[in-house]
Amino acid sequence: MIALAAAVVITFSPNPSHFGQLVTATVQGGPAPSFAPFAVRERHGDTYVLQCLDPACAPGPGPRRLTVAGKRVVVLARATAAQVEHPLRSFRRQTAAPPTSYRITPALLRTLALALAAALVAVALVLVWPVARRLVPAPRDDRTPLQRALDLVRESLRRDPRDRRRALDLLGRVLGRDPRARRALDLAWSRPEPDPAGISSLVETVEREP
Repeated sequence: MIALAAAVVITFSPNPSHFGQLVTATVQGGPAPSFAPFAVRERHGDTYVLQCLDPACAPGPGPRRLTVAGKRVVVLARATAAQVEHPLRSFRRQTAAPPTSYRITPALLRTLALALAAALVAVALVLVWPVARRLVPAPRDDRTPLQRALDLVRESLRRDPRDRRRALDLLGRVLGRDPRARRALDLAWSRPEPDPAGISSLVETVEREP
């Protein structure tokens, strides 16, 4: 519909409109009239964006009919009487979950958590290791120095002459002032090499008469 008043042509779109809906008014042929009770929200040349939140625009059981700038404007209710009586059944409700957002992405958080866990494990190992070492008993050798020396001499029989010499020399030093010490040292540095038979005889003598 087009309203003509003093050569001014005004059109409203949409018309009818719903309560609170933005309405576009186009003015041609003169200055803009008053759009009360509508309020001007924006203006673009001869085009005005209007909105009415005034109780005068609120529809009742039926549409509200107003005269704005000499033109009939119809305002409809946003909900029917049946919808108002049964709101839970009539209106849409938001059931979908909003999109997920993160300050830290899950992948980065997982990486940081694993790095922190590894660091904590390393710190725990550093702290526990000295205590754990004290809890593990150190190996003990209950043999006497003479018994160790005799065992080394016996084992050296299966090795090269240099090991025999070192084992016999140790036995001679362990025997100290014992007359058999001289025999052990003589065997240790004999030429060309310590005799296995003599070594076995010496060991048997020492073991028999420690």
